[in-house]
Amino acid sequence: MFTALSQFCKKIGLILLYRLVSPTLRLDSTEVDALVAQYLGQGRSILFCSWHELSFIGFYWFRQRGAGALMEASLKGDVLAAMSNFYGIKDFRVTDDYKNPQTIRGTVGFIKHIKQGNCGVIALDGPNGPRRVAKPGMIKIAQKTNAVIFPIAAAYSRKLVLRRRWDKYQVPLLGAKAALRVMKPLEIPASLTEENEKALYEEVVSDLNRAMEVAEKAVKPGSSNKKA
Repeated sequence: MFTALSQFCKKIGLILLYRLVSPTLRLDSTEVDALVAQYLGQGRSILFCSWHELSFIGFYWFRQRGAGALMEASLKGDVLAAMSNFYGIKDFRVTDDYKNPQTIRGTVGFIKHIKQGNCGVIALDGPNGPRRVAKPGMIKIAQKTNAVIFPIAAAYSRKLVLRRRWDKYQVPLLGAKAALRVMKPLEIPASLTEENEKALYEEVVSDLNRAMEVAEKAVKPGSSNKKA
């Protein structure tokens, strides 16, 4: 009973934190919005890939967009799922064991969701790290869904970094500048050699890290920033 109460309090607390902070952020996502509209207008599905530490603004930006996200099948995942569902993001639960029935069910559901024309979201180093080390699966999912990959990153002018967490999670402060940036969308061929797949992973990671650099520059003092 105590565990259930603790989890409930965490869910409510997290939702309140996001509801308090997110609307105050001066978010610049104009370029990303235009690119997303372009691809969705062409009838394409999009698979967004980022690092786990950058997900704070994502929950707010993806609100009511019909997105689906892979999340850990655990008590911690339950908290994130509750907050995601609050914003209209559908959760698909997986574990670090790719042969686990829960992981298989969650991945299959995630693929079906994207095939129905919805966006998908993956934290490449989730759910438990190592930090900024991409795990396998992204390329295969993009192939099966014919989705284009968007390496997307966020940055904040003022933030709290949770240094004791494995991902060094970033929490923006009230009223901070925030920027979303994406590098060039990647089309994934239907057929790939193992060598080509490895090269694509490296390209996604390189583009994601570059997107982080561009986003960081966008929130520096003196840069223009529009609120979404």
